[in-house]
Amino acid sequence: MESRISAEPRAVLVGLASRRRYKTRRTVIMFAPMPPPLFLRQVIPPVSARTAQGKIIRAWDYKQKRPLVIVFLHSDCSHCEAWLEQLAASAAALNEREAAALLIYSEVPSRRSEMLASPLIAASDLTGHSHRAFLGAEAFGPGGLDRVGVFVTDRYGELFAQWVGRDALELPANSEILDVLGVIQIIC
Repeated sequence: MESRISAEPRAVLVGLASRRRYKTRRTVIMFAPMPPPLFLRQVIPPVSARTAQGKIIRAWDYKQKRPLVIVFLHSDCSHCEAWLEQLAASAAALNEREAAALLIYSEVPSRRSEMLASPLIAASDLTGHSHRAFLGAEAFGPGGLDRVGVFVTDRYGELFAQWVGRDALELPANSEILDVLGVIQIIC
């Protein structure tokens, strides 16, 4: 897949088209996507977050009921807001596939995300337990890495797809998420 790796652990000189390019004086460096901390087809770790109304939501609440799209975003990021708008536009398609989307922020969610229609639910994980479990141990807190991610599970909590990146530009298009949910509907 990759032909040469430079001295930096994540810098790849020749890579896939989905990678981000940065030009230096003499070379073009392409950064590889962040390695996901979870394995496909494993049962996801516990997820809990609090909505703006104070209700605690858990992935367990949807077990054996609906497939989940668990999304970790930043509340102060314009790219995350644009990605969220695209996801909100496909809310009807999520309902067709009987899925729910849990949008989890490490900060208090923006007002726009709090007013989303079903099946989109915005909540905050101020303790960082869910962020650490899904995005890695160093993904939370003031000294942590700023990561975002999308995780798609079936109704039993088994992970079918995941994307982890530094910002929302590295997250998948909604069509990819809907395709995975379509496969889950066929299988389950």
